[in-house]
Amino acid sequence: MIKLCIVIPAFNEEKTICDTVNEYKKEFPDARVIVIDNNSTDSTAEQVRHVLDPVNDLLLTEYRQGKGFAVKQGLSRIEADIYVMTDADATYPASDARNLVGLMLEKRADMIVGDRITGGNYARQNNRLGHGWGNQLITYIISTLAGQRFNDILSGLRVMSRPFVTALDVRSSGFQLETELNIIASYLRADVFEVPIRYRARPDDSCSKLNTVRDGFRIVIFGLIVWIAFAPLQFFSLLAIFASGISAIFGYRVISGFLETGWTYTTTATAAAASGLVAILSLFFGLSLRILGRNDRRREIARFLEKKRQWNTSLDANDF
Repeated sequence: MIKLCIVIPAFNEEKTICDTVNEYKKEFPDARVIVIDNNSTDSTAEQVRHVLDPVNDLLLTEYRQGKGFAVKQGLSRIEADIYVMTDADATYPASDARNLVGLMLEKRADMIVGDRITGGNYARQNNRLGHGWGNQLITYIISTLAGQRFNDILSGLRVMSRPFVTALDVRSSGFQLETELNIIASYLRADVFEVPIRYRARPDDSCSKLNTVRDGFRIVIFGLIVWIAFAPLQFFSLLAIFASGISAIFGYRVISGFLETGWTYTTTATAAAASGLVAILSLFFGLSLRILGRNDRRREIARFLEKKRQWNTSLDANDF
């Protein structure tokens, strides 16, 4: 049988956690469920204990605050063929998750993302100011940085294969997690599909933990840092072009001033030379890091593909 693991990070979700777990256990009766309580101050942990199987399921506590920390601990506890990551707020229907798992088995993909945006479900259910356009803006920025078009970069419903999870080294602490998963998938040239899903509104007495401005800013900064790490030549090339433009402007002022007055503007000339040096060094650093990183990337992709071949073979041998 296919080994399935349902990973559910939870922070102050006492109103919805039991409904979420029951729904997913009903849809995936043979799966193991891991709930990670992330320092909840309400009765989340006490509530969910009553619906978890004490033999097969796990209730963990992650004392470092943040969704990234919680999911990382959950993914590290159980070895499975397929991992389903979902939120504890009952907004992602388990039946849609079942469809995503079926598509993964059919396509042998590395990650399937539940797309809330394409069908308009997220726009209809979300009434928080700034969430809609903020999601679109972040999705556009991260898609540009990753070099791959995504529709819903912040979706919390994801189905991931064992090789992809094995290749993960989660560095994000909070809501940057979903962004990191997409960027790593692009880095590994993994097969990623986005499938439109339904998106349910939160209950009236339940609220989102995502802060539009604060967490949106953190996500963008995290994406920029990972972009520089994964694609240094792109960043340093842009820096070299910018520094070259500044050098050209200052150099023109120095030359035109000397031709007109015969005077040499030492400060401007120094600025032109310094900008030109920055441009040269930036291009050199970018090329050096690209050459060094290319070999590392090839090795990581080769290891990833080898694990994927083994995973496909094990799935062929299983009865699903």
